[in-house]
Amino acid sequence: MIRERALSKGMIFGITLILMLIGAYNCCFLCFPVDNVHPQWRNQKQSKLIIPQGGYIRLQAEGMDPEELSYAILTTNETGVWRNITEPAFLWRQEAVFGFDNFGTATYEDGVLYAPSKGDNNVYAINASNGNIIWNRTVRQCDASPCISYGVIYVGECSGPYGESTPFPRAMALNKTTGEEIWHFIEPHNSTWVGSPLVHGDYVYYTTFGSGIYALNKTDGSVIWQTNIGKVVCSVAYHNGVVFVSAYDPPRQYAFNATTGEEVWHANYGASWDSSPVIYEGMVIQVTRDTTTGIWSTNVLNETTGELMRRFEGKGSPSTPLVREGKIFIPDDDWRMWAYNLTTGEELWHTENLHNGILQDYSYSSPAFSGGAIYYQSLNGTFYMINETDGGVLWSYPMGDFGFGSPSVGDGCVFVTNDFALFAFGIGPGSGDWPMFCQNGFHQSSSEQGVHYLRWPLTQPRCFKESNVWVTASFTWCNKTITSAAIAWRIYFFDRTGNTNATDVMTFYVNPPLSDIAVVNISFSKRNPLVNETISVYVTVQNKGVLNETFDVNVTYTRTFDPLIGTQTVTLGTGESMTLNFTWTPTASGGHKIKAYVSGVLTDANLSNNAKEAHIQVFKPLLLRGPYYSWSGIEYWIVQFRKHAMRLISKHN
Repeated sequence: MIRERALSKGMIFGITLILMLIGAYNCCFLCFPVDNVHPQWRNQKQSKLIIPQGGYIRLQAEGMDPEELSYAILTTNETGVWRNITEPAFLWRQEAVFGFDNFGTATYEDGVLYAPSKGDNNVYAINASNGNIIWNRTVRQCDASPCISYGVIYVGECSGPYGESTPFPRAMALNKTTGEEIWHFIEPHNSTWVGSPLVHGDYVYYTTFGSGIYALNKTDGSVIWQTNIGKVVCSVAYHNGVVFVSAYDPPRQYAFNATTGEEVWHANYGASWDSSPVIYEGMVIQVTRDTTTGIWSTNVLNETTGELMRRFEGKGSPSTPLVREGKIFIPDDDWRMWAYNLTTGEELWHTENLHNGILQDYSYSSPAFSGGAIYYQSLNGTFYMINETDGGVLWSYPMGDFGFGSPSVGDGCVFVTNDFALFAFGIGPGSGDWPMFCQNGFHQSSSEQGVHYLRWPLTQPRCFKESNVWVTASFTWCNKTITSAAIAWRIYFFDRTGNTNATDVMTFYVNPPLSDIAVVNISFSKRNPLVNETISVYVTVQNKGVLNETFDVNVTYTRTFDPLIGTQTVTLGTGESMTLNFTWTPTASGGHKIKAYVSGVLTDANLSNNAKEAHIQVFKPLLLRGPYYSWSGIEYWIVQFRKHAMRLISKHN
């Protein structure tokens, strides 16, 4: 089928050749002369000192080698034993799955992927553990994700990427184990089958580019009902006996009785292209495009009536948004992904630019979620792992060629197709259900266990092949199973002949027990001392945390710099407090700021109470001149005080 993108900016023709990392470090091992110079490193950094359980941290250092810096790996000490955690996230790729505009997502079930390949007009069954082909079946220009139900795969034949006709296009049912055809139904008006099929009960629902929506008998492919709503370029969604769909031409959104095909409601909020409806807690979320202005928006409709509840104006693309736990994640044609509170419309975050504008500004990949991370492919072929909480990019992988396909999850892996191949990446042990982009609970990749990370994302080794240039090796670490620990880490740099050099050992903390040391009061033995008069500065500190702590209490005074009055090391049990006496002799008059602060507690959870300030005025001493004169046994003195002369009775004989 011809995509709207082909009409907007024109096509870029070419073949992108890339070298992929096939093994753990295959890109790094070649034969070179002996080299005894070890790599150098500098600027070792960690983004945080403390992270919560399940949080993530970026660990990095710069490396350089005069001959050739080859790669870097991250090691950590989580349990008292150093080990290399830098395992390739990339597992395998299968290049039999390819083709320009390869939009269909590979569907996962029971250790097997079922992947459309527009490049050679096939659907493949592929071993999910190693990428080997199990079987393939001719399905011309399949443009959508196969639907699996009770051992049967449902697919449809579409048109070519530039609208090339596919004569007598078939809706098909295949045996899941062998790929043998069970039945097919030819669309009588030559309208191609576009969206991903959906099975519910005895029905399998299809959409077409020209004949609307079909409900076929899933056993033999016979037509149960059909409603011609024109050209549809998306899948249907099902909920509570109703199927929902959005049309491209003429533009309109519909709800139909799933059994009879009778219309429940319709509305017109714009045209849909590739973006399918999402059903969530009484709402229908649908991305549409204004046919006059060309602006994409994401609409939130009442599931029962179709009335507009909210619109994220100017946010959307041909992607289907991800909706979960009251939040919506919208890929936008500004090259970023936006997260909003679905109820209030409040923006939660947006990512950095994920695309560079190659081919188009649009996004076609629909994001997937698993274990606290969002998976997404930009149109330039870069695969991203994004933190659900703040939108930070945890990891990215350039796959080469254009990226139209959406990711799917299974067996601790994420799978994604692009125009070059089908890729598999490891994301941690375990696997789990992931409703695909229709979000209807029936069309899904599934397996028996729950999705779970050990870390993000099994940190890919960084290969450089640079000489005499400082390069940054940056890794992202997370472990959801560690409840509280101090984690030591370092990075190893390798040159092309295997020489290595390791950074220093640094430490960060995962959810440490709460420390809280507070400076609660500062007082003085005399409020208005004179110059060169020694006074006491009393500092009261308290341990408000749950651990016994030993720390330093420092007291300074401020003039043009902060001279140190003194430091005392204190040990306090939890809940205890202590008042310390610091002696101080001011050497100048005027206002002074006294500051007391604690140091030496790296895991203090409340830094705001670690310091306290007080002000004190220091005066010059009195200057006596005289006696001036004596009269009747009384001596009169002239006293110089704050620049003014005054008479003072000093002595009475």
